[in-house]
Amino acid sequence: MYGFHTDFIGILRMNLYGREYMVGKEVRMGRLFTTGKAVIVAADHGAYMGPFKGIDELPKQIYAFKRADGLLLMPGMEKQCKDFFSKKDSPLCIIRINYATHYIKAYDYTKGYNERLVSVKHAVAMGADMVMASLLFSGNDEANARNVNQFGEYVEEADALGIPLIGEYIPMGSIDTFSDNIERLSLGTRAVAEFGADMIKTVYVDKFEEITKTAGIPVFGLGGAKTDKPIDSFQVAKKAVEKGAAGVVFGRNVVCASDPVKYLDLLINIVKHGMDPEEAAGSYGGN
Repeated sequence: MYGFHTDFIGILRMNLYGREYMVGKEVRMGRLFTTGKAVIVAADHGAYMGPFKGIDELPKQIYAFKRADGLLLMPGMEKQCKDFFSKKDSPLCIIRINYATHYIKAYDYTKGYNERLVSVKHAVAMGADMVMASLLFSGNDEANARNVNQFGEYVEEADALGIPLIGEYIPMGSIDTFSDNIERLSLGTRAVAEFGADMIKTVYVDKFEEITKTAGIPVFGLGGAKTDKPIDSFQVAKKAVEKGAAGVVFGRNVVCASDPVKYLDLLINIVKHGMDPEEAAGSYGGN
């Protein structure tokens, strides 16, 4: 655990050496990985899926996620949850700063535009320790050009402020329908790294090691849709870290759990301490 943190910070210092304005990134990323590989809880689904159980009263429910290393929210929900983040022992605040149309399942969007929600500067003014921006490639040339340009602007803003940028790459078709096309995933995640992100959030696939080995920056495996059995999501987390992930970003499997506090505790033990998924599932016992 200590070795992971030490090695990661060493790599980060090497990459940022001589760029004094990047010290803030080193400090903030160091906090994320203080106790080893990171567990981030995503609670930013409301703008895409509407309110559902687990995030429908988020300012109250958010306290169940207190042990996470970071918490991902939309800008408006961060405002509503400001009291939670004002506590000394709260997770790092990660604000999503753009919006991908194809994530909205209620509509058949096909062109795949990313649109700005807020600037990095605005997110920092709200209290963000880090920001997340999605990069989307589709079959539409105009949309692709706009998406790449927007992502580059975010990289420039984040670098100027010393704020870590997590680049999210999820292929068109959404998390829940992605069919393991490793070539598309490799292209998208490498583009996120080459365009200047500091970390990557992406879909877990069987050949995940091909993503983590070639990205050059920390990669997080995401949890996707809530699984029928907790052991299935626990196994995803275990496999992701075994294949080189710097941690996980889990949303619905945490927030929709019958006991989110206990589920998160077990997920942390799997990611940080190597707990066996079967043991975790046996200890959990719920849905």
